[in-house]
Amino acid sequence: MNKNRLFFIIFSISLLLFLLLFSYKTTLFFTDLTEEQDNTIQYLQNKEELQLNYTSEELSHLQDVKKVMRKADYVFYVLLLLATISLTHHKKNKEQLQKLFKYGGITTLSFVGVLFLISIISFTTSFTFFHQLFFPQGNWQFAADSLLIQTFPISFFIQAAFIIFIQTLFYGSMMIFLSKIVFLSKRTFLK
Repeated sequence: MNKNRLFFIIFSISLLLFLLLFSYKTTLFFTDLTEEQDNTIQYLQNKEELQLNYTSEELSHLQDVKKVMRKADYVFYVLLLLATISLTHHKKNKEQLQKLFKYGGITTLSFVGVLFLISIISFTTSFTFFHQLFFPQGNWQFAADSLLIQTFPISFFIQAAFIIFIQTLFYGSMMIFLSKIVFLSKRTFLK
């Protein structure tokens, strides 16, 4: 595999992950939360003390969520830096820039489109897989009447996932649109 092809693959995967994380962050920021949800989210982001009386099992899970959110933040900023460096490096080469936008957008639309369809078909299966992947220790299942489930019912996650997927699909489409603009500007420039 040549270096150029490998770079496009790495960039496309990095862009996909960046756009997913960006969508997650904006969704979390703009979602209307109940007072209890807001307090819990602020706690997870180390912005305020927890006011709710969660059980020790729920607190243990929240600590794990806090770690995952912190790691997601680190990954987000590393991917932002990599994308900035990559785009800056290729800014004078319109053909390469066009390919970065095009393949990054196609990768994003393809992967997120499949995730979206799987979630529509069976959100519960997707939700379970997500938790098994990020919380393998298994402390993420609670009774339906637990405070954590009452505070964050499955409908909260369905709505958030829907918004994240739609946003990411939009951003992937914008990348493809940008590749067309770069292509058109390149053609205009050459005339």
